[in-house]
Amino acid sequence: MIKVFKMINGEEIIAKAEVCELGYKISDPAAIVIQQTEKGVGVGLAPYMPYANSEITLYFTGIASEGTPNVNMENEYNRIFGSGIQIASAGSIQTA
Repeated sequence: MIKVFKMINGEEIIAKAEVCELGYKISDPAAIVIQQTEKGVGVGLAPYMPYANSEITLYFTGIASEGTPNVNMENEYNRIFGSGIQIASAGSIQTA
């Protein structure tokens, strides 16, 4: 499952995550960064611990909060790290 995490140091991370005894084992992590765009303020993804050779453990003691990403964020994450499959929002599905 894809989760977003707010760490106690203020970092925000999105990653594929599985619960383990000490916290979460994450893979393909990315830091969520706020950046200035032509249209104002936007959100971008940056590599998080790109030199790690294996899954990373996020310890429960370092996590301030966690959640499920919204559709736009999950689609962007999947475009970069996943299969490229995007999830349609409920309002975008039309019937004939």
